[in-house]
Amino acid sequence: MVQNKRAPLSLKLQADKGFFGIMKNEMKNVVKVIMYIYRDNNRRKEFFVLHRKRGDCVVLTGHVGDNEKIKNESLEDAAKRETIEELGVEPMSIIDLKTKIYVEIKRNNQARYEHAFLIQIPNKDVYFLEGSEKHKWYSLEELDTNLTYPNQKKPLNKIRQLIKK
Repeated sequence: MVQNKRAPLSLKLQADKGFFGIMKNEMKNVVKVIMYIYRDNNRRKEFFVLHRKRGDCVVLTGHVGDNEKIKNESLEDAAKRETIEELGVEPMSIIDLKTKIYVEIKRNNQARYEHAFLIQIPNKDVYFLEGSEKHKWYSLEELDTNLTYPNQKKPLNKIRQLIKK
């Protein structure tokens, strides 16, 4: 497209903007927590996963500071809050895995920075409170095999080391 050099700046910027007025190729930065929620069931560590309707298998994730009320929350506070909101249970322990994963989601025009946490909950069955997805409890080895997205598999070696202790 040839631009008129005398066109007002606002018109020049409009030519570069895509749908919803977002600059083309400008990704929205989003911070999320990935929560590896587990329970100790007779010395067997079981991890909570969702099987979503579209067929993927995932651990829980949540947004950090996504509204005015919680805009200054820490990553750990977000992981705790999301566990309570999504499962209705208070975590017994939360370990920051010190893992930051960058993921581009082109269909949403997002650049996501995901921070991983290992979260222990009491040994009782819980349910996903924010949707109709089915849940299962998997061993760590089953997580490695069944998780759909490579970014969610990245922290598994670190989790293996921590759980052996």
